[in-house]
Amino acid sequence: MLYKSLISLYGSSLAGKSAPTDDLVWHFTPSEDLKLFREYALEALQQAKVYLLDHLAAAYADTLHDAVAKRAAETGLPAMAILGEVKLPADVVWVEFDDRELGVARYERASPVTKHDDKPLGTGLRGYLLDDRNDGHLRISMFHRRENSRVVDPICALLVKRRPTGELNYGDVEVELSRSVVDFRVRSGDTVDMINGRRTVHQVETGYDLFIPYALFAMLVSPDLGGIIPTEAETFTPKDTKTARKFGKSWILGAQRSHLTIRIGPQAAAHMAERTARLEFERQALEGRNGPIRHWVAEHERHYRSGKVVLVKGHHRGQVPMPNLPTRVMGPKSDAASFEFPATEPSNQD
Repeated sequence: MLYKSLISLYGSSLAGKSAPTDDLVWHFTPSEDLKLFREYALEALQQAKVYLLDHLAAAYADTLHDAVAKRAAETGLPAMAILGEVKLPADVVWVEFDDRELGVARYERASPVTKHDDKPLGTGLRGYLLDDRNDGHLRISMFHRRENSRVVDPICALLVKRRPTGELNYGDVEVELSRSVVDFRVRSGDTVDMINGRRTVHQVETGYDLFIPYALFAMLVSPDLGGIIPTEAETFTPKDTKTARKFGKSWILGAQRSHLTIRIGPQAAAHMAERTARLEFERQALEGRNGPIRHWVAEHERHYRSGKVVLVKGHHRGQVPMPNLPTRVMGPKSDAASFEFPATEPSNQD
């Protein structure tokens, strides 16, 4: 769990007990800025309400993002603005999910974000630290531990500014660059262009996947939980706590003892199964060059270039649909297999 790794790493580094093999940034480019950031991050992580999404729950939340993305493209508004004002469940929140599994799910369901990809993208674990304790802005820090690599501090954070009314303005976002991480990258041999590229990628990924935590928050306050099932689980086991006491690891003793694991229930599972069946049907129809589904064609006139007009009687046309095809493919949207966000008007941009 990335949350546990960060608590252990940041606590041990601030206590002067981390090893260079586990914490290259701290030992290679120590600085006051890095120390202050880690002090802040450790305190925020210890105070945070923690959510861990399993791979199906993350994929489910992401399908809701696909549904909003089209409207966002049509209106020019950020997806978060269309989602509306969603209140965080606590002043500080941590939301974690498997980035590799999410990349696979996106690719398999042909998410719009993968249309130019020839393979699944995504690696390791990703976590969002959302800090809403400042009256002027919401601080968003995204941590990403790639597979077979060490944890590296985020190169930037996003500060979403508030309007005078107190609402978040997603059209007014400040990118706060980490001087310590930039210094680490310079000493590691990165050019200015490479560093700018890393910042841009981190900024875009942070903003895009921010929808997942907020979709989760919206579902948590919906009447039926939006089809998800939260279950409380231990974060640090009694053995972890006992060892922490024995060796004076106060940073572990000060962390949250439990977190909520988020899984999908029958309603969300039905939504995911329906979507999978729809994609398979569309794939088969495309590969087989199938005609339209069987339907009734009303009586009509057929006009030829020669001027001839023929009256065509009503008849059936097309192919009989597969018997296991969900009815939603051929009819209106099923309310039982989807989650609707609370009715909230998009925030107006200044």
